[in-house]
Amino acid sequence: MTNRIAKTYSSTSPGPHTITFTAATPGARLVLVVSCWSSFETPAGWIEDYHAIGYNHVFVLSKIATGDETSVVLDENSRLHAVLYERDDCPSFLFRTAGTSATASISAFSVTVPANATGRVFGAVNAPNGVASSSTWNQGLARHFTADAAQSNSAFAHGAMPAAGARTYTVNNLSMAAGTNEAVAAFVGYGTTDAAAPSPPGMLRTTSITGSAISVEWDPATDDVGVTGYGIYRDGSKQGQDQTGLSYTYAGLTTGQTYVLGVDARDAAGNRSVVAQISVVAEIDVTPPMAPPAVRTIEVSHTSISVEWDASTDNVGVAGYGVFVGGVRQGPDQAERVYTITRLARGTAYTIGVDAADAMNNRSAATTIEASTLAGGDPSAPPGLTATAGTEQIALAWRASEAGALRIARYEVLLDGRPEASTTQLGYVVENLDAGGVHEVAVRAVDAGLARGPEASVTVTVPVGDWMPTGSPLYRLGDWVGNARDAHGVTWTVAQEQGWSSSAQPITLGSDADHTDGGFDGPGRYGTRLITLSGTALADSRVAMLAAQERLTGALSASGNGVLRVTEAHLTRQARVRLEDTVEVTDRGSLAFDWSLMVKASDPRRYARRRLHAEVTFEPAQTSGAAIVTMSGDYPTIPAKLLLFGPVIDPVIRVEELALEIRTKPGTVLPDARYALDIDLATREVWALVPPDVWPEPRPGRTMLARFPSRFFLAPGPNTIRLSGGLVAGQEETSPRLVIDATDAWI
Repeated sequence: MTNRIAKTYSSTSPGPHTITFTAATPGARLVLVVSCWSSFETPAGWIEDYHAIGYNHVFVLSKIATGDETSVVLDENSRLHAVLYERDDCPSFLFRTAGTSATASISAFSVTVPANATGRVFGAVNAPNGVASSSTWNQGLARHFTADAAQSNSAFAHGAMPAAGARTYTVNNLSMAAGTNEAVAAFVGYGTTDAAAPSPPGMLRTTSITGSAISVEWDPATDDVGVTGYGIYRDGSKQGQDQTGLSYTYAGLTTGQTYVLGVDARDAAGNRSVVAQISVVAEIDVTPPMAPPAVRTIEVSHTSISVEWDASTDNVGVAGYGVFVGGVRQGPDQAERVYTITRLARGTAYTIGVDAADAMNNRSAATTIEASTLAGGDPSAPPGLTATAGTEQIALAWRASEAGALRIARYEVLLDGRPEASTTQLGYVVENLDAGGVHEVAVRAVDAGLARGPEASVTVTVPVGDWMPTGSPLYRLGDWVGNARDAHGVTWTVAQEQGWSSSAQPITLGSDADHTDGGFDGPGRYGTRLITLSGTALADSRVAMLAAQERLTGALSASGNGVLRVTEAHLTRQARVRLEDTVEVTDRGSLAFDWSLMVKASDPRRYARRRLHAEVTFEPAQTSGAAIVTMSGDYPTIPAKLLLFGPVIDPVIRVEELALEIRTKPGTVLPDARYALDIDLATREVWALVPPDVWPEPRPGRTMLARFPSRFFLAPGPNTIRLSGGLVAGQEETSPRLVIDATDAWI
């Protein structure tokens, strides 16, 4: 219970008056003291403990709170002042008195305070045409609220119950005007004369002890009037409100800790007994539950298995169950006794286990069963595969595969048995092939459960080049070929090369800049690569020579970019370049000329012609997966293109060997496979891809990342790239997918 002034109220408007307040504690006494101009009917549920009349009126009303009251309406039709008190020390009405006066002082009638009385006295004065705000009170009463209105000036006071015997209450300093109407004051006392405390509760004892809870009970206490409730204590601290029951459970305890538990009794007067106490140690539970009985499958599909089991038993209580596939835990413990394992491989046997845990995480042995997903249902081979060879490329086309158990998600393209790309289209162009090479190209369908159908394949010969090598290495820039006789009968000889075969110039930083998002560190960073090629050209005729000069100067426009490709004995490497200076041409007769050109590669890496393609999906029944991408070359940091498709929550991409992570911000969700993040490690750009009906174009996605370390690149040798994250509700049958495209690189 509480002791408070629940509401003060002042109004000069006509009634009725609605006084609102915060609900009181059940069992407390509400005392409503009213000073007003005229009388009114007592509201339903209230008792009029006093009504004093002078020129105006003072009322004292009360009731025992049920806890549902939040307002009281007084139908008085003029000015009204009031104070509402909530008390837990005023169980009974004890006395009342009043007085009137037309002077500055009111002396009320005497009252006799009973022996052993405790409680509270409430007073109010209404002084018409006077001033009550300076009033003084006796017998320990203190003024705490005043309100003024025409012909009605009010003051309210309250204080502790005085000593037993005859007492006279007075109010002074009302500043009454001569000849005014008389003021009225009223005083009411509430409390009890019960001074005897109850006996302590008998036979306090434990009925249950666990590592986290202790239950106790006790025999009833006795009192000369009556026990109204019991207080509960833990280590001397009271636990909530008094209760009427004879038992209690202390929860949230720590195993192995000793607690002092106590109970006392209270009577209606608020007298409390001595606290009965016992000392108890919370039990250390070391007994595991029994293994869950009767684990069984209830449904099996091509990619999922649902299991259920009967309840386990424990000496204290089972808190939850864990589910395992091949010994690997599947998420947190759960209270339910049914679980569906998703994203399993088709036609595969699994060992599924279930164990039980109690509140102390004592775990039972696991009950295991063997279960297999359904076999078959794979997509068909793509029909009608055609391959058209062109200049250093092969264009593929095919018709849609027939779906098996699940829908077709995409198609994988393989070149000479190695993954080349994946696409949702019914066609793909394999580029950057060697002229004259013979390749086997294949296409296979992949369904939503990651099942791969049979391959459709063809063997294709790429047409030979329209030039004849005359030396090594062979240089190509657009349609120009160095160290070769071209299709126009012109022989191009590269006499001198600078910048390609040598390493690019290192750039040394003053300090490590890895802390800067997107920055670079000192080792492994190189400046732009300047490449100069010069030599002679010999044509069969003057016309052919002039045409050759035009072709050379047009190989790269002043603002254009191109690819410089250099073929050595067993390796072809290339770099994207732009023209750095004008092409120089000097005639050496009617059929020959000297030439020189300078180009610049902003990226100093020399890349392999073919890129490596790999994909990562979540492993069966897991929330992570990995792929190993083995890179060749000697450049310390090799960029890649990463394309991450949903569904996934808070995805993380990690290179295990370097312990580096690209981590998204907490709460990031790619809800399904239509949503993706495109991360370019070379340019450090990140784009968010969403369905066209959501947003028609890619949007900047860097703000979705919480961590994008500057050192995050691939390195020469094996790179274990791991994708991890949470599952999206409703998308458990679809795995997220990380597509990795990278190219070997050299200094």
